[in-house]
Amino acid sequence: MSMRKKIGILAILLLTLIPVGRWFFLEPLNYRFFNFIGTMTSLGQLAGIIGLTLFSINLILSARIKIIERFFYGLNKVYSYHHKLGAISFALILFHPLFLVVSYLTVSLKLAADFFIPFNNIPVTYGILSLLLMIILMVMTFYIQMKYHHWKMSHKFMVVVFMLGLLHSMFIPSDISRDMFLRVYLLGLGFIGLALGFYQAFLSKWIHNNAIYNLKKVNILNPSVVELELEPLKRKIKFIPGQFVFIRFLSGNIKSESHPFSISSAPEKNNIQVVVKSLGDFTSDLKNLQPGVHVSIEGPYGKFSHLNIENKNQIWIAAGVGITPFASMARSLGSDYKIDLYYCTNNASEAVLIDEFKNIEVAKNIRVVPWYSSEKGRLDAKAIFEISTDLNNKDILLCGPSLFMSSLEKQLISLNIKRKNIHFEDFKLV
Repeated sequence: MSMRKKIGILAILLLTLIPVGRWFFLEPLNYRFFNFIGTMTSLGQLAGIIGLTLFSINLILSARIKIIERFFYGLNKVYSYHHKLGAISFALILFHPLFLVVSYLTVSLKLAADFFIPFNNIPVTYGILSLLLMIILMVMTFYIQMKYHHWKMSHKFMVVVFMLGLLHSMFIPSDISRDMFLRVYLLGLGFIGLALGFYQAFLSKWIHNNAIYNLKKVNILNPSVVELELEPLKRKIKFIPGQFVFIRFLSGNIKSESHPFSISSAPEKNNIQVVVKSLGDFTSDLKNLQPGVHVSIEGPYGKFSHLNIENKNQIWIAAGVGITPFASMARSLGSDYKIDLYYCTNNASEAVLIDEFKNIEVAKNIRVVPWYSSEKGRLDAKAIFEISTDLNNKDILLCGPSLFMSSLEKQLISLNIKRKNIHFEDFKLV
């Protein structure tokens, strides 16, 4: 991993270690961990401090700030760490009261029970409400199948969870209340996270600097795939091939919620195009849109592009609608590149852009390999090795379903292909 890809990780570690380091120097360790009660209390305090820090960072990561994307080398990496930090902070915040209750149990069962009774102590009540609401939201996320807009609405309540947790940290007697450095650091980071989380959850829809486009054409490529052509009303977004944007429709009979879509058009074109497959209610409704609908476009985001790879001898592997970013790359491909493109679909009727790629193949140094699983079975690394040969001297770009990409990655690595030469953007909102 290059240094520019490590900056974000190092920043998270540093931001987390600062309050932990301060906590360790507030009192002698032999006092904090002298006996069982002290150990449980100290572990509870550490879990609370680290959990609050990571929760704050998590809200900052969710705000889709461009400079943070650069630190992590792509918004997909930002969201990947967002998900991981969310799970870690949840576990720590859950263990924070449990460790403290264990220490209380050694003193009195009533004292431990009182800890979970709300409204006896207002700061403790904030913590109890925060924890209960977080548990409910986590259960809904992992165990209940929700439609995207319902999931997105439930996720906004994480800001409320954090606000209650922050109030608990502000008013509960603890090292945070006793030490000015810890108080300023943790509450300062917390309020930054709260402000950005609140903005992203509730205000970004209304306060933004997004480009406004007009829906010019709706092209039905097949019963489940539609291509939208959008023209700028004023400001035109600048992007590199392979990037994606968040699109929100401002009018028309469709939900006003933002969704990520890869751009399929070349950067030099005035209009942009996106190719969308029907995967749910929202995407299924796109084919019914009429030209003239206004669209808010946020972005671009992402680092998945042939331009970000030094080696110009590349293999592109697309599955289904994963062809979209490669369409943008192919349409703007320079003559100094040598490309093998594997276009994987179930059958020929699903390869909606195959004719255009065949035309590009004639004009540019790109070889198109249609791969229909109904005829040849699933594409595997062995077939790629036989067709493209000399894989060790080529960079491989993947785009498609997560299981497709992870399976091919493992197969390629088993053929001694270096991990650094395999590139994909596994973007997930959940």
